[in-house]
Amino acid sequence: MNVTKELDLAIKRAEGENASDGYAIGGKIYPTYMENAAWEVFKDAMPLSVASEFGAGGGGELSEKNGRPPKMASYGSSSRMLYCLSSRKEGFHFEKKLPTTLGGVAHLDGFYEDGYRYVFVEAKCHEPYAVKKNSVSKSYEELYRYINVQMVGLLEIEMRTSACGRYLEVDYFAEGEKLERFDLKQMICHLLGIATGVLTGELEMKQIDFWYLLYDPTELELPDRIRDEVDAIYARTCYE
Repeated sequence: MNVTKELDLAIKRAEGENASDGYAIGGKIYPTYMENAAWEVFKDAMPLSVASEFGAGGGGELSEKNGRPPKMASYGSSSRMLYCLSSRKEGFHFEKKLPTTLGGVAHLDGFYEDGYRYVFVEAKCHEPYAVKKNSVSKSYEELYRYINVQMVGLLEIEMRTSACGRYLEVDYFAEGEKLERFDLKQMICHLLGIATGVLTGELEMKQIDFWYLLYDPTELELPDRIRDEVDAIYARTCYE
C-alpha cells in the first residue's frame, strides 16, 4: 500500500481534478502530478524572482529530471503547498540557503523578514507518510555527542556506524520516547544554518521564529484502507 500516492490523489480530487489525468513523460502517465498543460500554466504564472529561487534550490523543483516530472508538479509537494499559501505575501522568499558550519547547506523552505524578526518556514505535505531515512554524515558525530551531554533527559541521539563505515545510523529520542515521524536531523541542520548566519553576521540579531507548516489531511476523502493510517501518522507527527 503506497500511502503517499493515495494521499496525493486525495489532494488532487479535493482540488477538483480528474484522478485519471496526470503528467505525461517518456510514454508514462504520472497521475499524482499535474497534467502537463496545467503545470505549464502554473509555472508561467510564477513571478520570475520566485521561479529563480526555486530553480536555485536543492530540490530540482521546476524541471523534469531523470525521466521524472518536475517535483513541484506533484499534488503532494510541500513546495507547491507553501507557494500556493505564501506567493501573495510581499517580501516572502523561498528556498533560503544557509551554510551549516559542518560542511553542508541548509535549505529553508520559506523565509520572511520584517523590522524586528526573521520567520523561517519548514513545509511538509506528504513527506511524513514516507519511510524515514535514519542515516547521517559522520560529520555530525561530534555535535550529536555534545547534544547528548547538554540535553540529558530531554534529547538523546543513539548512533551506530553503518556497515560501510561511511555514515552513522541514528535514532532520536525526546524525553525517552523515540521519534518516529518528525525529521529531527533536518531540524538540527536548519538550526545550524540559522545559528551560523547569526554568528557570521549574514543574519542580524533579531527575534527568530521557526514555523513548522504541516498539511492537515483530516478532511480529505481517503480510501477506508488507509484512512486510519493517515490519521495516525498525522497525529503522531503533530505530537512529536
